[in-house]
Amino acid sequence: MDTQKFFIDDAAEIISPVNDTPYKRIIAVGDVHGKFGKLMSLWSKLNVNDRDLLIFVGDYVDRGEGVAETLQWVLEMRRRKNFVFLRGNHEQMLLNAFSGDERDFTDKFFGGNVESLSREDIFRHGETAAWILYNGGNKTIGALQKLRRVNNSVVDDVLNFARSLPLSHMLTIGGRQYFFCHAGVDSTLPLDSQPEEFLLWAREKFYNRYDGDAVIIGGHSPLQLLFDFGDEPLRPMKFPDKNILMIDTGSFIAQGKISAVDILSGQYWQSDPEVAGEIMFVCEWNTCRSAMAKFIMRHLLKRVGLDERVYVDSAGCNTSGGEMLGKRTAQVLQANGIDIDAHISQAFTSEHYKNFKCIIALDTNTLQRLKQQTGGDPDNKIIMLKDAAGNILSVDDPGPTGNHAEVFAQIYGGCKALLTELGA
Repeated sequence: MDTQKFFIDDAAEIISPVNDTPYKRIIAVGDVHGKFGKLMSLWSKLNVNDRDLLIFVGDYVDRGEGVAETLQWVLEMRRRKNFVFLRGNHEQMLLNAFSGDERDFTDKFFGGNVESLSREDIFRHGETAAWILYNGGNKTIGALQKLRRVNNSVVDDVLNFARSLPLSHMLTIGGRQYFFCHAGVDSTLPLDSQPEEFLLWAREKFYNRYDGDAVIIGGHSPLQLLFDFGDEPLRPMKFPDKNILMIDTGSFIAQGKISAVDILSGQYWQSDPEVAGEIMFVCEWNTCRSAMAKFIMRHLLKRVGLDERVYVDSAGCNTSGGEMLGKRTAQVLQANGIDIDAHISQAFTSEHYKNFKCIIALDTNTLQRLKQQTGGDPDNKIIMLKDAAGNILSVDDPGPTGNHAEVFAQIYGGCKALLTELGA
């Protein structure tokens, strides 16, 4: 049976001895963050029926590679009467980015017109830029671009859905209050008068100060970043000596999971470990060559129907990240019919080495850097592209020479050869 009890001695304190609701189970579901594969893994274990009430605590978008599929699933499931979807801070950031004066700024990313953005634009629209560049908003913009190709109204549908999401949900079970929200509450105010700031964003002020009798169930803060689980399994936690149940187990973090808890029994379910990413392209800055390779490889995989099965990403070995796709790179990709979405550079990390099966260095200097960073490539994951004849390709940075078309041709040929090697 895919269920477990809390490994917290006083977890029984939050379980009502009396179930006077019409439901057999009341299941709270933690942050999803576009990890659709994990969501489906969890869903397969829940065996939901009409006697269950499901309450999702928000953050369906951003960070994960499956935001488009997650949004489609959520938009369909919201029709069910026994499903409650709450708003998370990431849905709020999405709404903020597409409202008022921010909309023009966001539309430049959404329309792929990022080369027209100046540093002054980014500074002036700091919160929206931070959402896109650092909080995973680029994944959501990419998902909306993808969905818009088959449904022109999808952006309005998603925004209307996000606006409709309540900030909290309260139940009384056996005479006790259970309050569901994304983040937390202000202990100085009644539960029916909570400010948006706390419901969406609260962390320490909530954990440290709340001492009420009502049970607060929320997500927002990945538990593996708050506690050292040691040899214990990562799982939802009741805070010691407090009526706080936190269920965010960091879906987007390596080894993280999506968790669901039945508050009537204390049982919980979790997604299975995610299949590792298949291919990671790496160059120095992740604004040109490795990004180009990522988009080319995704294009080729889509042509043979493997784009949903093989996850491809890119990174840089000499960058702190946060930079947009180079203008010339975007132009040469689009000129060759390669779809691009919102790309933000990222630094290659030990987590990438752990989670990707194949790491491709695009030049010999990057190869050496990667081997140094990984302690000599102990798992033998790092390779270089080869052309159709099997010759190793060391692709030079086109920045100094401007030969982006030549670099595109090299990488395209290398990716085609790699696809053949994969048997596709």
